[in-house]
Amino acid sequence: MSIFDKFFTKFAYKFDKGYPDMNNDQDVLLLESLLSKVLNESFKINEIDNKKGTKEAVQHIIDTLGKKYDFVIKSDKTRIGIEGKKEEQFFLDLFQEAFPDEKLDIKIIPKNTLPNPSGMFNMYVFKTEEFGKVSIVVSSKPPGGDGKGPEADFIENINNLIEENGGEATVVITSPEYTLSFDNITKAEDSSKSGAGKGDKSDAQLFSGNEVKANISIKLDGGFRWASVASLYKPFITNLFNKALKVELTDLKILPNPSAPGKYLMYDPKTDERVTKVVIPDFPKDDINKWTFGPEIPKTFIVSKPAKADYSLENGVITMKTTHIYTKLEDLKEIGIDPVFAIMQHRNTPQGLDYRIIPSKQANITAGTREISYNEIMN
Repeated sequence: MSIFDKFFTKFAYKFDKGYPDMNNDQDVLLLESLLSKVLNESFKINEIDNKKGTKEAVQHIIDTLGKKYDFVIKSDKTRIGIEGKKEEQFFLDLFQEAFPDEKLDIKIIPKNTLPNPSGMFNMYVFKTEEFGKVSIVVSSKPPGGDGKGPEADFIENINNLIEENGGEATVVITSPEYTLSFDNITKAEDSSKSGAGKGDKSDAQLFSGNEVKANISIKLDGGFRWASVASLYKPFITNLFNKALKVELTDLKILPNPSAPGKYLMYDPKTDERVTKVVIPDFPKDDINKWTFGPEIPKTFIVSKPAKADYSLENGVITMKTTHIYTKLEDLKEIGIDPVFAIMQHRNTPQGLDYRIIPSKQANITAGTREISYNEIMN
């Protein structure tokens, strides 16, 4: 068997057809990434023409317009980035502004289209008198994720750095408790909606080709809030609702909300004071791991991150430094965020009541909180 046969046998699973289709831009980009890793040096099947001139042109643009625009310096010096989402016309104008004495004929090569090596951003090709033909990949993104959730921030940063590394990288997520490493990662994807109906808990997934290598639940520091479980425990919820409506529970009754037809408010039957939260301390915990980590394979782990986590790329390794990683229930119990079943007022739910799993430290008894036994509800 030749060295090429061995190479393609080892990596065949990464390609949809079992081999790289040279007419498929994604296959070519993946092949370049694999060869770069094996050769331990950058390898391009479709190398950018005039790479030296392109690097010099990029530096000229930064030097000329750096005070005007907030450029992002890329490790690949043939690329240029800028904060804030920008349209194609912005970059057409930018390049013309950088070369005011020339009438540029700029060709736009979209992402995933050869010879553009990027799977996410356009490449702009044009000729200049000083630098010759240049091929500049540009990126633009909203600062801080433009208000996106923590999973969007994670996915955007990981994918940007994978692209910068040539389409594949090792991803390391580290915290004071754990360091988790995933090899040959080719992309990160949002999974927050796809498996919600099955009880999946991941917000993002790391892929190597088509294989899921990691399921990750991503939460902002201090922002733990488990999912609603209204659809999982219907007999229990029906019993609780009917008994509270008939005032058959010791510490809870519900009455129609006069200002919201079809919705209800919770009260203490002894004092008629409003109740905002009911905790079921003895709710069966047979499914407790599913509440938190879900049924996905590989097992979901939880990352607690600051609003702006620390991402870096060095020698083909993307490192995300984060505040905490939780891989098992004991990790959560130690800091009081293990799950507890609760009912809370929520005007946007059909009944005005939200049946939810909450962190145990939020289940402390306050003036508006009551505890009710599971057995009282079900018997």
